[in-house]
Amino acid sequence: MTASIDKVVHTFVEAFILVFIVVFIFLQDFRSTLIPAISVPVAIIGTFFFLKLFGFTINLLTLFALILAIGIVVDDAIVVVEAVHAKLDEGYKSGRKASIDALGEISGAIISITLIMAAVFIPVSFIGGSAGMFYKQFGLTLAIAITLSAINALTLSPALCALFLKGHQDKKPKRGFIQKFYVAFNTSFEKVTNRYVDAIGFFNKKKWIPIGILLACTAGLYLISRTTPTGFVPKEDLGTINCEISLPPAASLGRTGIVTRKVVAIASSIPEISNIMAETGRGRLSGSGNNYGMLVMSLIPWDKRHRDVDQIIEELFEKTANIKDAEVKFYTPRPSRDLVPPVDFPFSCRIRQGEILPVSIRLVKTF
Repeated sequence: MTASIDKVVHTFVEAFILVFIVVFIFLQDFRSTLIPAISVPVAIIGTFFFLKLFGFTINLLTLFALILAIGIVVDDAIVVVEAVHAKLDEGYKSGRKASIDALGEISGAIISITLIMAAVFIPVSFIGGSAGMFYKQFGLTLAIAITLSAINALTLSPALCALFLKGHQDKKPKRGFIQKFYVAFNTSFEKVTNRYVDAIGFFNKKKWIPIGILLACTAGLYLISRTTPTGFVPKEDLGTINCEISLPPAASLGRTGIVTRKVVAIASSIPEISNIMAETGRGRLSGSGNNYGMLVMSLIPWDKRHRDVDQIIEELFEKTANIKDAEVKFYTPRPSRDLVPPVDFPFSCRIRQGEILPVSIRLVKTF
């Protein structure tokens, strides 16, 4: 989960940098670039507040929704900035006046697009069953982020435009590197726009070409959907591997312990496994019994591993294939804690006097 959060942070930083660059290049004004840069973190932080309010946790579903939301919440702020910029280009001298007039023109469009997108994501949260559990957190997280983005676009962004943006001054622009870059970019962008308009006109005359492309893409999508493997819950590398050991029903607890120790020795030989907890007389899936055993193996951090959990499990199966006395299975924990009820089991250990505190700290950090 820590790696997933780090991925969200990296994505957020990348989105922030891309937004900064794109807005700066197209609007060619540093003050205008600051407004989306301020609005995006406000919407994302507000989303975390409502996640806590609804009882959601930071899991793969909510993190995935937040990654998508980062790209969506930027749009409203950019629309407001561009509308205010258009007013300033028309000759407005006051940023406040330009913000008020621009907001009066685009507020209806912002509210409409927000309601449309919310109407897409909110209904999926009412799906029942196990599938609905996944859609609920994903859909509501996106709907919350989109709603907060619209509120920011109607309140925060116009206020920032009124504070930061000013009317264009009738000064002769400096012929520096930045100004030359602006001229070259505007010229190139205009050429690309003209070519795009010509291409649209060509396809409008030859309607069979886009229709053929659409049919080909539809056929390709159908073939891919038929050949791509499907699954109910996507696998996740949670940094943990579970092992289930099952002997014949008449096996004694001592015999089970011998097999368990063999599996522990094999697992200890794999460098990616850092800690192992073993228990005999009980299985995580099979329940209590002298012929059952279980292992819980913790892996080293993701950034220090060169293999994923599936490759490590494959090696474990290969090395334990010669154990004929028992059936040994390795699997990863469930990706969602809400999908299957948790399994509790007692755990006890004997600690010598004077080592209670350091040993307890190690146990807590390990498991």
